[in-house]
Amino acid sequence: YLALTVLEAMLLLCGGMPLFDALIHSFGTAGTGGFSNKTLSVGAYNDPYFEVVIGVFMLLFGINFNLYYFLLLRHFREALASEELHVYLGIVAFSTLTITANIAGLYTLNILHLYDNVGTALRTAFFQVSSIVTTTGYATVDFNLWPTYSRVVIVILTFVGACAGSTAGGLKVSRVIIFFKAA
Repeated sequence: YLALTVLEAMLLLCGGMPLFDALIHSFGTAGTGGFSNKTLSVGAYNDPYFEVVIGVFMLLFGINFNLYYFLLLRHFREALASEELHVYLGIVAFSTLTITANIAGLYTLNILHLYDNVGTALRTAFFQVSSIVTTTGYATVDFNLWPTYSRVVIVILTFVGACAGSTAGGLKVSRVIIFFKAA
C-alpha cells in the first residue's frame, strides 16, 4: 500500500504535477476516495500522462491486497491464478473497449463523434472505467453526455466494484462470480 502510493506520487511528480497535488491525488487514489484539491478533479490538469498514471493506479488499488502479499512472498503462480483478478481485469477491458467504440462512433453510423480520435476516446474511457469500477470518483469528462450504452455500462460498474480485499467499494467481483456460479 505504501509502496504503491509512493510510486504513484513519484510518477506524478515526474510528469510535472506539484508535490502537494501529487500527494493529494496519490492518497485519493490509494484510498479510492477520489479526493482532489481541484474543482474539476483530475480533469483540471487536462494532461493525458496524469490520466494514464492515475487510471493505472486506481486499477492497482482495486486488486485484492492478498495478491500483492503473494507477490512479495514470490508465489507468482498463486497470485496470477486468481479467478477474481482475471474477471476484474476482463470486466475493465471489456468495458473500456466497448465504451471506446461507443463514444468514438466506431460501430454506429452516427456522424457525431465525441472525441477527435480513437486514442483520446480510449484514454478517456479507460480513466472513467477505472474510476467508476474502483469507486474512486475522479473525473476527467462529463460522462452524462455519453451515449446511452456507455452510461448503462458505467452504472453497472458502480454496483460491481473492484476486488474483495481492496480499498474499493461496490458489491465486489468475488461476489459477482459467486452469484453467477450459483445461478
